[in-house]
Amino acid sequence: METEILRKIGLTENEIKIYLDLLKSGTSTAYNIGKRTGIYRVHVYDKLEQLMNKGLVTHVYKGAKKFFQATNPSKLKQYLEDKKRELELQENAVDAILPELEAMVNLPKEDTFVEVFKGNEGLKYFLKDIIKVSKEVLITGIDDQKYQEVLPIFMKQYFRDLKKMGVKERVITIKRKGVFLFDKETAIITQYRFLESTQFNPTNTFVYGEKVVIVTWGSPVTAVMIKNKEIAQTYRDHFEHLWNIAAKKA
Repeated sequence: METEILRKIGLTENEIKIYLDLLKSGTSTAYNIGKRTGIYRVHVYDKLEQLMNKGLVTHVYKGAKKFFQATNPSKLKQYLEDKKRELELQENAVDAILPELEAMVNLPKEDTFVEVFKGNEGLKYFLKDIIKVSKEVLITGIDDQKYQEVLPIFMKQYFRDLKKMGVKERVITIKRKGVFLFDKETAIITQYRFLESTQFNPTNTFVYGEKVVIVTWGSPVTAVMIKNKEIAQTYRDHFEHLWNIAAKKA
C-alpha cells in the first residue's frame, strides 16, 4: 500500500505502522503490536497515545489487559477537518500579529535584524542560540509534542544544556486534558502555566535576550527570528501579563 499520503497529512512512520497493523489485526495489546511491527514497546505506547489523540485509535479493557483497535478509516477525514480548524486558528493568530510585523518595516533598519530558517535544522539553530545567549526564555504555544517528534535526541541535549547554563524556561500553554508537556526528568527547570482556549494565542513564540522567534508548523517548518530590543520587550511584557493570570495546573 502507498502510505505517502498518510505521512503528508501528519502521521509519523511508526504511527502509520501501528495504525495499519491494527486495521489488519483488529483488537490487540501493545505487546503484540510491538512484536508484529518491530517497534519497541515503550514507543508503541507513546504512538498509540498520539493516535488516540488524533481519533484514529481507541482502547478497551478485557479483564486487567488493555486492548487497542483502529477506528473506522473514515475517521481520517475527521482528523483532516480537525487539522483544517487548527490551521484556521493559526491563520487567525498570524492575522493578530500582522500589524506588529508590518510596523517593523518602519523601524530603523540598523536596529532590527530578521532571519528566516526552514526545516528541522532551522529549529536546531535557534534552540542552540537560546543556549548561546543564556538568558531566560519565555515560550507561548502548543507545539511541545512536535519538537519531541521531530527532534527527540536534540531536545534531551537542549534541556541538558539549559540546566548546565542555568537558563530558566517558562512556558504558557493551553489548559486542556492531555496537553503534551515535557516530563520533569527531562525538562528539569522548565515551568508551565495554563490558559483557557479563549485567552490563548496558539502562535508558537520564543522570547529571549533581544530576540523573538515565531515558529509556524508548515511544510517545511519555518522559524522567523527578529532581533530588536524594543520588540522583544513588548513580547516580554505581554508574556508576563499572561503568566500572572495563567493557572499553575492544567
